[in-house]
Amino acid sequence: MDTGTAIETHGLTKRFWKKTVVDGLELRVPAGSIFAFLGRNGAGKTTTIRMLFDLLDRTAGTARVLGLDCVKGAREIRRRVGYVAQNEDLYDWMTVERMIWFCKGFYPTWDDKLAADLRRRLELPPDTRIRTLSRGKQAQLALLLAMAYRPELLILDEPTAGLDVVVRREFLEGVIQLVQEEGRTIFFSTHLVHEVERVADWVGIMEEGKLIYCAPLEELKSGTRRLVCRFPAIPPAPARIPGLLHAEKLGKDLVLTVRDYNEQTLVAAHALKPESVEVEDLSLEDIFVAMVGKERV
Repeated sequence: MDTGTAIETHGLTKRFWKKTVVDGLELRVPAGSIFAFLGRNGAGKTTTIRMLFDLLDRTAGTARVLGLDCVKGAREIRRRVGYVAQNEDLYDWMTVERMIWFCKGFYPTWDDKLAADLRRRLELPPDTRIRTLSRGKQAQLALLLAMAYRPELLILDEPTAGLDVVVRREFLEGVIQLVQEEGRTIFFSTHLVHEVERVADWVGIMEEGKLIYCAPLEELKSGTRRLVCRFPAIPPAPARIPGLLHAEKLGKDLVLTVRDYNEQTLVAAHALKPESVEVEDLSLEDIFVAMVGKERV
């Protein structure tokens, strides 16, 4: 593993009895990136993260985090990596201030000044018991606890689950701002694709335990297009369209979503003899649906 990689897996597999939840995962997360790990619920994202922290035994394959084997180096990984799990369990009878004091004792690199600054920026009242905080404020407290010891890598597993749309946006953008100031790596899993586009620079897409795409976000968006082919009558079947992800007939229109769009794609579309072809850009959410939807071609 080179120094430019924060997370790397080879053939990482997890089976529960006869069900394969993570299937031969080949993943590389560049150091310094904001990496969105996307997939529907049940795609294998949380299982992957739990294996990275040695919270779950792997069936096969290898995984390294910050150059360390995730089993042999598990203790060191936990010291150097911040982790916020979905619905993080906190001692809800404690106050915010007491919880910060309690967690400080586990980390020699804890930064009191950073913790105090984060508490103020996140507007967390020190004397308030955690059980009385909103779900959003509890998530922000979990983030503070994961960042105050200045981890080299921050892993967030569905960090905005259960939050309303405004709080989700504020939370994600706040995380990115805070971590970018430190030049750290962020790896976060989510199924809320529309939240990702503003903040991520790399994307990995999981479907049924397999990684079906991994690349810079701009590369994915610039290479994926929607072609609206208009016909005088019922459209033909979309045979021999390179990179075809999804095809749908809408009246006299044949709507094609394609990867690796180039001149040859357009030539193949015109070979179907439509009256016209319109090429459209797509949002990340449109691309995600085309890749993992049931009607994939």
